[in-house]
Amino acid sequence: MTENEGKGFILRAATDGPWAGWAGSRFLEEGLASVHAAPGRALARLMNLAALLPGGFGLIWDHPPAWMEALPAESRQGWWEAISAVPGLTLHLRPEFAAQLPGGAFRGWLHAPEMPEGPLGETWRQGVLGWVPQTGATWHLPDLGTPAPGDEVPPGWLWGEVALPLGALSTLASGEALIAALSEAQGAAERGLAQRMSAGAWVDLPFLRRAAGWRLALVGGIEFQRAGGAWPAAFGQLRALKALLQERLKTPIHLGACSDPRIAALLGRQALREGLPWRASLPLPPAPGAFTPGLAADPRDPAPLEARALQPAAWPDTLDHPPTILLRVPAVPPEAGALAMLAQIQPSPALRWLPPDLPPPSPFDPDRPWSLPAAFPFPADPGNGVQRGLFEDFD
Repeated sequence: MTENEGKGFILRAATDGPWAGWAGSRFLEEGLASVHAAPGRALARLMNLAALLPGGFGLIWDHPPAWMEALPAESRQGWWEAISAVPGLTLHLRPEFAAQLPGGAFRGWLHAPEMPEGPLGETWRQGVLGWVPQTGATWHLPDLGTPAPGDEVPPGWLWGEVALPLGALSTLASGEALIAALSEAQGAAERGLAQRMSAGAWVDLPFLRRAAGWRLALVGGIEFQRAGGAWPAAFGQLRALKALLQERLKTPIHLGACSDPRIAALLGRQALREGLPWRASLPLPPAPGAFTPGLAADPRDPAPLEARALQPAAWPDTLDHPPTILLRVPAVPPEAGALAMLAQIQPSPALRWLPPDLPPPSPFDPDRPWSLPAAFPFPADPGNGVQRGLFEDFD
């Protein structure tokens, strides 16, 4: 993977192929790589595919339910457990498949119109699965993009990802710096991919050059608000920049939020090191000069739940997929507390809980460590609220 730093942005791409991708699960039913005929070969096919993509691979499970129900329960659970161990692989599925998943920390996203309830809701609040609010029949993959609509999800690819702070939008609005950097990186990746394909070192999935796009990811939402930034103006600039890049590069552009704290920190250090105009929104020393990942408060800091999950109300009209929110809590939240919180942050982002039983995700930055779980606010349960007595603390 290559990581190039420009004025106000960081570009990540692969050297000899796409940076990330997604596909429907029906390609696992082909020939000798079928889950039924040879699950080991199907797993090896997934592992080879994920190893080729530094930015990760999204497996969209779009099979009919009866296809997996034909397998014995032990084989089915073993298959899901094997998938969860593939580095870089993320599973996306509908509610009818979630009941088949084993317990434990699983890198999966449940796509459903409403907040999960019942047994699925318990699994979601325990941090096993994340929830993506589903709008229509189109899949929206957090941290990846939006596949083409259809009954069967075709393979999709990203040449790379460009992360930029919201404060730098006005400087990058002309698009010339981004176009030059994206064109150079895409050309190098295309040449490397041509050599890879000629050597027979590519996977058995169709690759359409015109369908491969780029992801434009945002950081520094909190700093943007502290500096008095206006969301309508920022989203207008984003839509104009997306249209310009699509016209000049002739590729799809997927707008989203960057949840990688390392990239956000690099952009903050660049702004301070080079004296860029948007550095004024960063905190003063001794606080670390780093932007927060995404559009809400840093998930590592014990801010109120609403601050860590709150998103601009107009994001569905601009972003191609919901921002990813990770909420650390001191215990598994109750269902009523989750409902009360979601009522304040409509439309809801893609949400995953992090109870203390699950370790925080990497990277672990000594300058910005994760606070203890007990320091994070707990979502209140309005149905069980009891007023404390005046002398209760003296009993």
